[in-house]
Amino acid sequence: MFVMFRGALAQVYDQLHTPSNRQRLERLAVGTAAVGFVGHLIAIAVLWALPDLPETVLIGLDRSLLHAIYTPFSVILFYEVVLLVFSLANSHTEEISKQYQIISLIVVRRVFKDIGSFGDIENWLAETDAVLAVLRDMGGAAAMFFLVTVFAALRKAAPRLPIERDLNSFIELKKAVAVLLLPVLIIFAAMNVLSWLRLLPDGFPGVPDHGGNVDLFFFPLFYEFMIFTDVFLLIVSLAYYDKYEYVFRNAGFVISTVLLRVSLSTPKPYDLALALMAMAYGVLILAIFTFFARTLHQKKTTAALGNAAPEER
Repeated sequence: MFVMFRGALAQVYDQLHTPSNRQRLERLAVGTAAVGFVGHLIAIAVLWALPDLPETVLIGLDRSLLHAIYTPFSVILFYEVVLLVFSLANSHTEEISKQYQIISLIVVRRVFKDIGSFGDIENWLAETDAVLAVLRDMGGAAAMFFLVTVFAALRKAAPRLPIERDLNSFIELKKAVAVLLLPVLIIFAAMNVLSWLRLLPDGFPGVPDHGGNVDLFFFPLFYEFMIFTDVFLLIVSLAYYDKYEYVFRNAGFVISTVLLRVSLSTPKPYDLALALMAMAYGVLILAIFTFFARTLHQKKTTAALGNAAPEER
């Protein structure tokens, strides 16, 4: 029964994750981001042109034009989260890389939001605290970009060790988990939009008090699901990757994900430091794994050459 259910969900994944569907999703994300950006600018223009609008109309919308950048970045982030879910069926390192990319984009988006929060953009140097916050986020985003790049380079450098067991059933399971996560993602996104529009009542189940920042529940909730997903896949992977180096690497990645989740609920500027620590830890784990795998691969190669007949050397 379980095998049939897993196989059916894996087929759904294969139908959804096709090159044509990926192109459609990409075009939809780009189009939605562009429309959202223009729509946000129009809404701000309406506030400027009609300052006497009732407070219930466009409530909470800031008058800074730079805040309009927040909307397309939100769409892009949602698109990246969808790609993260689909990457579950691929390698674990690809999924972790996507997580790091999402966190770095969140920080980049926050830079634009903070710049738009200046009371007087012409005299922004007078707002010392705001300037320092922006500079911290800019530096943190650049450091995250560097760590993501190093992580990607280590992914390519790590040798692929042979796996003696059949991974087809494990890949099917990861595809099934990805399909089950998709509706969760869509529900969280819908709740995020409804909360931003003030259409969700106070105390709605699953939506904590976010103090006006709806992202304070969307990304933490989703990352909590990612933590339990990674732990579940780590446990199941022991039946396929029972070697020490794989177990330690995957456990280290789960720790990194937990730290990323905690950083999303940590006040500034400690959230940035914790997120950087999480990424640096993931990079360190992958670097050690790469070194370990290369050393093991060289030993096996040397042993194989040593056991070969003289004419085969």
